[in-house]
Amino acid sequence: MTYVLVGLGALSVAYGLLMAVLYPAGGFFLVWLALGAALAAAGLVERVRLAVCAVCLVVLLAVGGLSALIATTAAATPPAGLDCLVVLGAGLRPDGTPTETLRYRLDAALAYLEENPETVCIVSGGQGFGESCTEADAMATYLTQSGLDESRVTKEEASTTTVENIRNSSELLDAGATVAIVTNDFHLYRALRIAHRNGLPDAYGLAARTNPLYLPQATLRECAAIVKEALTGNL
Repeated sequence: MTYVLVGLGALSVAYGLLMAVLYPAGGFFLVWLALGAALAAAGLVERVRLAVCAVCLVVLLAVGGLSALIATTAAATPPAGLDCLVVLGAGLRPDGTPTETLRYRLDAALAYLEENPETVCIVSGGQGFGESCTEADAMATYLTQSGLDESRVTKEEASTTTVENIRNSSELLDAGATVAIVTNDFHLYRALRIAHRNGLPDAYGLAARTNPLYLPQATLRECAAIVKEALTGNL
């Protein structure tokens, strides 16, 4: 048991350090470092082993249940011929181009738009700290440079949160328009819950992929966000 716990702790720390290098935004990698330290302590100090293992088991069960909801939502596909897609912003690189996560969202939107030529899209995202332009502007540029006619793209450039993405974008839609929210697979469950409570009660979801290396971090962080918003009554 000692070697197993210490080994799991070492893997958690190693993954956290990797996330600190590749995806440092928000500092969530610290959770992996803390988890690794707790597992190592449980392996080396017998009197804390039971408590640490019990907490880890509870967290594992909770994360497993929420991950199942996330995966089920992401597996569903929207119907063809929707009126509009709403693509949620996700940060830019220092040069003003979309990050990897955002590119996946835009590529998923492009694939749907190519198959459904009557569908238009709203790209939603304001200008965050350290960004040289609005996320919506960078997203529109990416789509048009990929061959999408600019007449099919509307920019919503004021929002800074998912709730604002939804509310502001819903005001740009025609009454009764059918719509799908485009975001990464790990984020779609929460995004749809937010959409259904903030002006888009009938919205579908269109899941974009996620880098497999980043997926554990993204999913764990998303589970924490779901629990937080449920406890505060915002989900």
